[in-house]
Parts: sequence; structure tokens; C-alpha cells
Amino acid sequence: MTNLLKLQREFAHHIFDKSAREILGKTNYSNQEGLERLNIYRNNVLGNFDSVLSATFIVTKKILGEKKFSELSKEYSQKFPSISGDLNQFGLKFPSLLKNHNPLFLEDLAWLELFYHQSYFSEKIINKFDLKKFKKLKENEFEKIEFKLNPNCILFSSKFAVFSIWQKEKKLKNFHKAEFTAIHSNKVFLLNAEEFQFLSLVKKKNSLYKIYQKLSKSNPEADLGSLINRFIANETIIEFSLK
Repeated sequence: MTNLLKLQREFAHHIFDKSAREILGKTNYSNQEGLERLNIYRNNVLGNFDSVLSATFIVTKKILGEKKFSELSKEYSQKFPSISGDLNQFGLKFPSLLKNHNPLFLEDLAWLELFYHQSYFSEKIINKFDLKKFKKLKENEFEKIEFKLNPNCILFSSKFAVFSIWQKEKKLKNFHKAEFTAIHSNKVFLLNAEEFQFLSLVKKKNSLYKIYQKLSKSNPEADLGSLINRFIANETIIEFSLK
């Protein structure tokens, strides 16, 4: 078993680094034929990885350009080779690779695309919100309400206008503008700062009374009813209970 594991590691090492040749001489082929076969396999592997990243980070690739994206794809494949066999999980660290690359918004744009990709493959959540029961609540019960977010919902904020860039599929002249999003059910919802704060407080399991207190500090005229209605309607909030 140890010898097999060592052989597998030497094989993987060569696939991602041509100069690593420990695997040669341990196959049933001559060194030359072995290299040719390994090159074919390498091209297939790296081609698959590049295709996965291209399908996930569509707008990121457009902004980087095909050549630069391909270089980064290869670099990523070498630094973070797939070990699970699940290609849908392959790009999880790709946004981090873009941290020091221009334009400045690139990493956040890639995170947004990754979260959207994950929402596409996430399990369908059954909406358990009982609207009839909610409407029958007594006035003194409302402050005890604790809402529950769709468990697949990801709240993502950026100091850059990455939602607008993602939506228009191009770099904007004025991208230094904070944007807030909620991502679930294969959709990205653009939020304002108050909506993002509201959902963040819901996610932290605050009661409706505490949410009202905290929102009122920022905006005494905060319309809590409109916030609740919007996020029940788009299934960001899927359940409630009384604390």
C-alpha cells in the first residue's frame, strides 16, 4: 500500500511539474513513450481544470483575458490540485489567488461568481414559511419573532461594485462603490446597506425587537414591514419561530 501511495504521488507530481521525473522507469513503457503518454494525460487534466474554472468564473475570465486567465488556471492547478475528484469543488481557492492582481476588484468579483456557482448546485430548500400563522400573530408576539434565513443564502459585501460588473460583464469606470448582495436559489439579489444589515441580524438569530432596535439607530424611519415582506416574497426568509 505504501508503494502504491508513493507511486501515485510521483505520478501526480509529474503531471503538475514536468521536471519531476521520479515516475519514469516505473511504467511499462520506455522513458520517451512514457513521457508522451504522460503529456497526453497532463493536457487532458489541465484542460478539464481550465474548463471548470472558465465555466465558474465567466466574467473574471472576460476581464483578465483568455491568455492571462489560462496562465492563472495553470498556476492554480499546480498549487491546488484536485484531490476530491469533484470538479464542482475545484475552484474554491481560486479567488484567493487573485488577491494581488489588478484590477483591484478582481478577487471580490471571483468570490461573487463562486458563490453564485455554489448556489446553482446547492440543494433545493423547501420554504416552510407559514404566512397564515404569521398573519394571525398577536401584537405582543411580534417582538419575539425569530426569522430563519434560507440555509443556502450567502450574504456578501464588497467595497467595489462587483454586482454591477458581474451583471454587465465588463469593467466599469467607477467601480469604487460598495455593493451588498444576497445569493441563493441560483439568484443574486442586490441589496442596500439597510437590507444587508437586516439580513445579517436575522442570520445572527436576533429577535425582531432587537433587529428593530439596531436598525433604528442607523435609521429612525426604517420600514421593517417592507423589509420583512420583500425577503419573505423572494424566499430569503423561509421560516419563523417565537423566542
